[in-house]
Amino acid sequence: MKNKITKNYIYNFAFTILSFLTPIITAPYLARTLGSESMGINTYTYSIVYWFILFGMLGVSIYGSKEVAKVSDDREKLSRKFSEIFCLQLFNLFISTIIFYIIFLIFDFKYKNAFLLQGLMIVACVFDILWLFNGLEDFKKITIRNFIVKILLVVLIILFIKNPKQYMLYIGISVGMSFFNNIVMWINLKKYVDFIKPSIKNIYSHLKGTIVLFLPQIATTIYSVFDQTMIGWLYNDVSEVTFYNQAYKFVNMFLFVTTTIGTVMLPRIVKSREKEGDTKVKELTNRTLRMALFLSIPIAFGIFSISMYFIPWFLTEKFYKVGYLMSILSPIIIFLSVTNVFGTQYMISTDKYKNYTLSVTIGCVINLILNTLTISSLGAYGASIATVFTEFFVLVYQYIVVRKEFDFNGVKLSSLKYLTCALAMSIVVIIVGELLGVNLFSNLIQVAVGFIIYIGLLFLMKDEMLKFFIHKILSLLHIKEEC
Repeated sequence: MKNKITKNYIYNFAFTILSFLTPIITAPYLARTLGSESMGINTYTYSIVYWFILFGMLGVSIYGSKEVAKVSDDREKLSRKFSEIFCLQLFNLFISTIIFYIIFLIFDFKYKNAFLLQGLMIVACVFDILWLFNGLEDFKKITIRNFIVKILLVVLIILFIKNPKQYMLYIGISVGMSFFNNIVMWINLKKYVDFIKPSIKNIYSHLKGTIVLFLPQIATTIYSVFDQTMIGWLYNDVSEVTFYNQAYKFVNMFLFVTTTIGTVMLPRIVKSREKEGDTKVKELTNRTLRMALFLSIPIAFGIFSISMYFIPWFLTEKFYKVGYLMSILSPIIIFLSVTNVFGTQYMISTDKYKNYTLSVTIGCVINLILNTLTISSLGAYGASIATVFTEFFVLVYQYIVVRKEFDFNGVKLSSLKYLTCALAMSIVVIIVGELLGVNLFSNLIQVAVGFIIYIGLLFLMKDEMLKFFIHKILSLLHIKEEC
């Protein structure tokens, strides 16, 4: 079983690397060809279309993974549950698509054509069955699919996007790859499930469960996507949407390293709870919390230290503001990594939906208030500050809720150790940046020096989590196909 979990981590980290490399290749190219205004139009229109996708999916992504994990060992039950949940997803997305096109065909909106083309993203989500493979813990298939799709996306962008007027073509490429990305998962689906015609009653028996998870998704989306929409509404410069989006995407890209843990562990914890009870769940949660802190703290300090020496040459001087925004947003890597463990991994897997929903609802309210107060005068800076405060308050609330259920003494000591090492690392990395200037060579040296300092200090401290990772890395060559 441990070997299987390790393999899942490997596949998810492979996906993380792909997620890292794609924007590394496309972002500087798009910055130079499309420019900030055209990129802003794409980001702004999608941020609104995403709401229709959210309402169409109605919490199926997490709910489906959890329900599939419960019956993954019984093909008949799995087939029945998949068929019911997919039909619910199909119906909801059909309604969402109809409402979207009624609104955007009847009324006259700025960037109307971009909205209409982006709307096909809702249709593409009809074929999204990623939740099935997450629940089955088939992360190999997910990784292979994403590798193919991201390579194609990069190739198409470089071949066809040449100037700012082609932003509609860029949207079209994104929509097309979204369709391909989802449809390819249906190849050999019969290997996993059979489609069983469900009754309407059975389909809507899942409605309550999806809505319970949908409500916190709405709140989370308000302070992770809606802030881009608010910048477009409240600040008179669509380029600000691009600056914020690029900064958030870069920071979020590194966040995949730690949220991978939650993706892998959610179905595993659901199964462990069914067989071994809550004690095992708490043990797994405590371990992954330490892992999340071990990874997220140096990444956050690293982004803060390197961003201003990276963005000006990578995206050109016109995007210098992205570097400042990344520095402001860097703490959310720590906050989101921990709330991913508390919320997605622990609260959802143990059916503590009320506490989870309340935590993100509080965050939603705080974010809306702060965005309203800051965006009109500060633009992307205001949205970034609001996001950091929001994620911090969500973390504090979730900690208060779960603090009596775990022994955090060891975690607190480890966190202090990681913070100390990361701070020392950060100081040296900034000094290196000042000495070498803004260029690729400087960044490579900064990353290498930062890695050596952080790992070296923890090695001298004989950190247990470092030993764990070293052991896992050394054992990779000996992983068997099945545990």
